[in-house]
Amino acid sequence: MSRLNQSFSALLSPVLIFTIFSFVSLFFGNSALAQERELNIGDTSLTIQIISPGEDSKKNIKLISQPASKELRPIARIIWLPSEYGVLPQEKALAEQLAKQGFESWFVDYYEAMFLSPTPSAVDKVNPEWTATLIKEAQKQSNQQNVPLWIIAPNKAAQIAVKGLQKIFTRPGKNMGLVLINPNLYIQTPLPGLTAKYWPEASNINLPITVIQSELSPWKLNIAELNQHLSQAGSDVFTQLITDVRDRFYFRPDALPIEQAKTLKLAGNIMQAMRLQLPYMQQQRSVKALLTQKTMQAIQSNVKHQNTTELNQYKGAQGLPLVLNDIQGHLHNLADYKGKVVLLNFWASWCPPCVHEMPSMARLKTHFKNEPFEILAANLGEEPQQVKLFLEQHPVNFPVLFDKGSQAAKEWKVFAYPSSYLIDKEGKVRFALFGGTEWDNKEHIDKINLLLQ
Repeated sequence: MSRLNQSFSALLSPVLIFTIFSFVSLFFGNSALAQERELNIGDTSLTIQIISPGEDSKKNIKLISQPASKELRPIARIIWLPSEYGVLPQEKALAEQLAKQGFESWFVDYYEAMFLSPTPSAVDKVNPEWTATLIKEAQKQSNQQNVPLWIIAPNKAAQIAVKGLQKIFTRPGKNMGLVLINPNLYIQTPLPGLTAKYWPEASNINLPITVIQSELSPWKLNIAELNQHLSQAGSDVFTQLITDVRDRFYFRPDALPIEQAKTLKLAGNIMQAMRLQLPYMQQQRSVKALLTQKTMQAIQSNVKHQNTTELNQYKGAQGLPLVLNDIQGHLHNLADYKGKVVLLNFWASWCPPCVHEMPSMARLKTHFKNEPFEILAANLGEEPQQVKLFLEQHPVNFPVLFDKGSQAAKEWKVFAYPSSYLIDKEGKVRFALFGGTEWDNKEHIDKINLLLQ
C-alpha cells in the first residue's frame, strides 16, 4: 500500500456515529486525490467527497513519524459547505489548487440527501445537526494530526455554517477558522427601505473569521454592519475586498475577463485569509447557548421568499433626501420633483438584471410622456466615463444620476440590485421592489396611473 493510501486508511477510521458503506478513490493526477465516504448520521446518508494532496504535493506537506514509515498528512483540513447554488465544480477546482499546497478538502451535498435542488429555500431546510456532526468529525481527525481546520462557506452557506457551529463551541475549543465568501446572513432579503434582520446565530459564534467580499455587490454596502454582528460574541473578524468583481464572480456563466483573472487568484486569497487567522487560532473559545429550539423554529417558519417582480407596499422611512448630479453635471434634488410621480431606480452597468430592465423603463417613460411622471436612475458608484460608454450603447430617455460612494443607496436601504421606489406627487414613497422587472407591464402601469390621479 502506498504512503498516500495508508494515510487515507488512517483518515477513514470508523467512529461510533458513522458507518462507512462505500469507499471510492479517483485520481486527478499526482497533485490531488479524490475519495468518497458514504456516511450515516442518524437516518440520513451523506456522501463526503475528500480531495487530498497527491504525491506531487509532498514538498508542501508535513510528515507524520511512524515506527515503520513516514506518512503524508495535510497541512490543514477544509470543510466546504454548499451554498444555494449547490456543490460547484469551480469550488472543487479551487480545492484541487489548494491540494497542491497541501490542503485537504471535504465536500458534502446536503441537497442530494434531502432530494431537493439547491435553492435559497432549500438552504433553510438543512439540518444544523448534520453540519455540527461533520465539523466534529473533521475536528477529531484534525486534532489527531495536529493540523488546523477551516470552514469555507460561500453565499447562503454562511447561514449553514453559523447554525452548525452553535453546538461546537458550547465547550471551549480552538484551532478552527471560518472563511465566508460573499456571505448572505439575512433571514430574508428585506424590501427596499426596510432594515435587514440577520440570523441570530451570526452573532453567537466565536472564532477567527475572514469575509472575502466582492466589491461590486449590494452586500458590500453593509459589510461594517455584518462584521459587527459576527464579532458580537468575541470573533476576530477580517475583511478582504476583491475589487472590480461581482458576487459569484468565480462561477458566473457571464464572467467578465477581470472576473476570470481574479478567479485564478482566489485560492491565493483564501490562503492569505488563513495565514492571517493562524495567530488567533490558539485561543480557547466558547459561546453560550443562544435560543431554544422552539424559538429558532418559530423564526424559521416566518421566513418568506419575496416575489421580486411586483411592486410591494413600501414600509420604510419617509422623507429621505436625494441630491445627486446627473451625467451632464446638473444637480437633481428629489424634493424639487413634488407634483410628479417619480420612479427612483438604483442600478449599475455590471448588474445584468439592471441592464435587462432598462429598455422597459425607457418604454415606460415614453408611455407617460404627457403625464407628470419622471424616472431617476441612480448609478451605484461607477466612474462617469464608464457610465457614459454604457449609455452610448444603451441610450435612455431619463436622467442618470451618480451616487458616488453609494451613500444614497445606504440611506435608502438598498440590499439588492436593482432596487426601485415609486414616489407619489407629495413626495411619499408608496411602493418598492428589489430585482429586475418589465416596467411597462399592466400591473406597474396601473399603480402609476393610480398615483397620477
